[in-house]
Amino acid sequence: MNKIKVGFGPETTANSFYQSGVKVAGLLNEDDRFECIFFKEPMEYGSLSKFDILIFIKIAPSAEVLKRLKSAGKILILDYQDMFLFPSVYEQNYIKKVLKKIYYFGLEAREKQRYANFDCCLVSSPASEKIVTESGMKPYFIFRQIYNDWNREHPKVHSDKTSELTILWTGVPLNLGQNKPVEPILQKIYRKHRSRVIYLTQLPERKEGGIEYKRWSVETWEKELLQADIAFRWWEKSNDQYHKDSNKIISYMAAGLPVVCRPTAADKLVIEHGKTGFFAETISEFEQYIEKLIVYPQLRREIGNSAFKEVWSKYSLDKHVEELKKIILNLRDECHRNKANG
Repeated sequence: MNKIKVGFGPETTANSFYQSGVKVAGLLNEDDRFECIFFKEPMEYGSLSKFDILIFIKIAPSAEVLKRLKSAGKILILDYQDMFLFPSVYEQNYIKKVLKKIYYFGLEAREKQRYANFDCCLVSSPASEKIVTESGMKPYFIFRQIYNDWNREHPKVHSDKTSELTILWTGVPLNLGQNKPVEPILQKIYRKHRSRVIYLTQLPERKEGGIEYKRWSVETWEKELLQADIAFRWWEKSNDQYHKDSNKIISYMAAGLPVVCRPTAADKLVIEHGKTGFFAETISEFEQYIEKLIVYPQLRREIGNSAFKEVWSKYSLDKHVEELKKIILNLRDECHRNKANG
């Protein structure tokens, strides 16, 4: 039996490629039906044409290359993650949306033609499904897999402390500004409960007031999660945040940490409020739930343990790859049927 040749790329140093490319391909290769190889930029027809299935992670080639690959019978999948498509699909204000469609008409028409070559687009948020559909692609919902596999055997062991706890946020420097509305609350809790507030991010280490910036590293971040007692995520309601998937929240939960977050549409599918985490729609609710987790260690332990069990039962790499196999095989069978029907 000929193996299905699956290409993942383009290769980058981003964590998204390591998680959804390197790790996924590694597990997929254990199935005798598949052969996975990585491809690089520039993404040219000649180097890409040797694959049967191409999975583009956040970066798509030109319309011309996609069209030629499609004509050659290749199956094309876009792994959306958090890439930018084009302006109007993100706009939530109706009037601004119409104006953007008019202003960017030429650009967006060309981009729609480019994206129309994809057989499907992988998304991990209900909000992204709408965005991808509007951009001219067929969305396929697949939960983002757990990134921190090491924590499956090394979850957080919670203490009975009610002070000097560590509150953690992880993320790229670009999103640091999202925390500004809750930073006064974090500073207040830092002073009141002698807490540490850590931002694990790709910046030089420093301390500003009660907030410590620690450098994120792919080699150490899973262990760094265990230094925390509580994790949080906040975001300002804007066109570039509401559609985000839940990989950050899932990572916290996979380490056994109780989470307080302002929920996106995806977060609401992952967390059960009051049982596996807390939703804070306002800043006052954010303060309330953080403090509750500080002063009630048994609650901290129960929420963290329940969160750990919940995500590992649903979002492991194994389950993600099994779902991806179904997608690939269904698309291949559909392609064969279309060829048979002329």
